[in-house]
Amino acid sequence: MRTSSLKYLHTLSKQVWRGKSSAEEEDGFDGKVRNPKDEEAVQLLRDSLFLEHPQLPSILIDFHTLLRFLRMRDYDILKAKDSFLKYLKWREEFGVDAIFKEFKFEEYEEVQKYYPHGFHGVDRYGRPIYIERMGMLDVEALLKVTTTERLLKHHVYEQEKTARLRFPACTILASKQIASTTAIIDVKGLGASSLTKSTRYLFTEFQKIASNYYPETLNCLFIINAGSSFKILWKALKTFLDARTSSKIQVLRSNFRSKLVELIDPSNLPAFLGGECTCSARGGCMLSDKGPWNDPEILQRLESSKIKDDGDFATIEEAWLSAQSTPDQRCMQWGKEVAETPLSKTINQLEVTAEAANNKIRGVEAALEETKQVMESFVQQINDLKMNLKNSANLKN
Repeated sequence: MRTSSLKYLHTLSKQVWRGKSSAEEEDGFDGKVRNPKDEEAVQLLRDSLFLEHPQLPSILIDFHTLLRFLRMRDYDILKAKDSFLKYLKWREEFGVDAIFKEFKFEEYEEVQKYYPHGFHGVDRYGRPIYIERMGMLDVEALLKVTTTERLLKHHVYEQEKTARLRFPACTILASKQIASTTAIIDVKGLGASSLTKSTRYLFTEFQKIASNYYPETLNCLFIINAGSSFKILWKALKTFLDARTSSKIQVLRSNFRSKLVELIDPSNLPAFLGGECTCSARGGCMLSDKGPWNDPEILQRLESSKIKDDGDFATIEEAWLSAQSTPDQRCMQWGKEVAETPLSKTINQLEVTAEAANNKIRGVEAALEETKQVMESFVQQINDLKMNLKNSANLKN
């Protein structure tokens, strides 16, 4: 492995990456442009991992997965590697691959009665939308139709499905890399009394799995219908969140619709959230799993875009390359509201302009960095020359 490069990144990562703007952080994660510094860090992490695990499948060490662990550890290569190796150990011990291939959650419809949750459509940017009606949670009734063990397996299955299928499908649809979700949690009716011991245990485990093994997959979270009682509860809950996660959360009262439709077209928003969708043919929005990941043509595109045969699905990177090389208008029809609204057109135009500006800025930054290195080299040579002259003078004396 390139040891000197690894040491360089380990010691300077705080200086190099901590000062990035929000626009730069978007690059390479959700979007069409990758930050060269992200690519360098990912490659160094991948090289380091290959030394110990040369047979890792591409789905586990793809660009976006490794980038998530780097961001989780503030681009500290050694810490990111340690977290990733713990992730691999957990996958083996928990049997994640077997869960994704074999686990059947037959009680899903019954569970939805007491814990309505699931994915439903995409936002205007193309990200999958996750919705949870936590205010309707009834843990006592829930645990009569399933167990905490099976709920945890279901949670892991959904995390895997999002990484392996939803993100790549959304990438094909949007023709740009999609690697994060927009989430809505409705807390109407939720109070301190709702948080029983079983509830706290279950959601603590959900949080551990999400934060430790699927980090940096949240774009933003809207907590809606937050009354005064929840505001008090939120103050306590917020202490368990890091600053980066907290910055992605908006707590809204009952007048939330205007905020949601800024990011989500009403056709992708359930009627109970002020949208137009009912999914009546699918048993309701929370049972539908509506999204491009169920579109047969997009699924076919994903299958044909696989570069390697060591995974069940294409990675986000493979899906993105496919979308760039052969845009499919049929696929884009599913996301008509993503592609054709005036707001999304404006956003796309701004993205193109921003990408061009970012590329120019990076070019200038690279030139300045190169100039800085040359100047430092000159200064070092001058100092060395001065030292040699001084030593020569001393020898003569």
